[in-house]
Amino acid sequence: MAPTAMLNAHHLARLIRSTAPHTAIDGIGLDRIDGIRFDSDGTHLHAIATDGYTLAAARSRLAEPGEPFARTVHGKDLATLRAWVDAHVDAPPNYGQATLTLTTAPGRLVLDGPRGTFRVPVTDDEKFPDWRQLLSTALADLPANTPCSAWSSELWERWQHAGRDVRTWHAAPEKSLIVVGTDIIGLQKPHRLQNPSIDRADTPAAALDDWAASLGSDTGEPTELADAVPEPDRPTHIAARTIPEMTEDLLRQTLNATSGPFRAPSDPEAREAFRLSGTHAWVAYRYLKALRLTDPDLAAEITAELSEELDSGEIGEWVWDAAIEAGHDPQKWADENAQAQTEIAGKTDATATDG
Repeated sequence: MAPTAMLNAHHLARLIRSTAPHTAIDGIGLDRIDGIRFDSDGTHLHAIATDGYTLAAARSRLAEPGEPFARTVHGKDLATLRAWVDAHVDAPPNYGQATLTLTTAPGRLVLDGPRGTFRVPVTDDEKFPDWRQLLSTALADLPANTPCSAWSSELWERWQHAGRDVRTWHAAPEKSLIVVGTDIIGLQKPHRLQNPSIDRADTPAAALDDWAASLGSDTGEPTELADAVPEPDRPTHIAARTIPEMTEDLLRQTLNATSGPFRAPSDPEAREAFRLSGTHAWVAYRYLKALRLTDPDLAAEITAELSEELDSGEIGEWVWDAAIEAGHDPQKWADENAQAQTEIAGKTDATATDG
């Protein structure tokens, strides 16, 4: 009999909602790890997502014991799955209390509910980072009796416009968190829990007792998130992620390019390459400066996104689509460039023959 997991629609919707923000963006960086891993240990259904920067594992107790299984639903299918589950949450008369059943089938994860059956394509033996070992490795470094700090996750949202890169310090469990960004500094105080049953879990060991069954025993090699989910080797064009770094890079490039022609005065092609490089770097600097003056938040966001795009090594593909969207003919440009290269090669061959 195929492994199954039964839980109500509201709980499954919560699992998806809690982990979806941690999934990798499809097409950027991590191939195939772009969805949610559903992992049942027979007692709980876990939903796990990671993009190599964060990892989240949420769980819900099953309505009745089942056989263990694990399958990954990828990003391209998550929106449809989420809509199907939400339809059960919003449906009368139970409004989320309807029982949903997840069953594994060859190449499929099958979900059954009062509103029908939903089949998601999956790869049965697909690999996924060992989330239990990752958490065990991280937890092993915690002093068992060090008091925990409690934070309100709702307040974390207040820092989303502090910039893409911020630094934090935390002097003691009862002390405020210090947050420092390029143009912002602030504090966030710990949250005082009012539930006595939660208040007692004031050390890592006590707080994690309830997760012992889900995490299991640490029997593997220590594994860090950066090692378990490595980014593929890609050509790096620009590493700058902040406006000051990007500004420095552009000004440096302009300066180097404008002094370059004087080092190769007899090479017209080199002079032209230096000229274009310096011109484009200066244009980019002026646009960046203007954008920062008009909308600093947007400038910081675009700078960070641009860094990721350049590091992806895929801009050669994206620029083709961008040219078409802008109403240009990239194929014509490619043909003209190929013709120019052919003419240059012909002149070079003729010069060599004459010599």
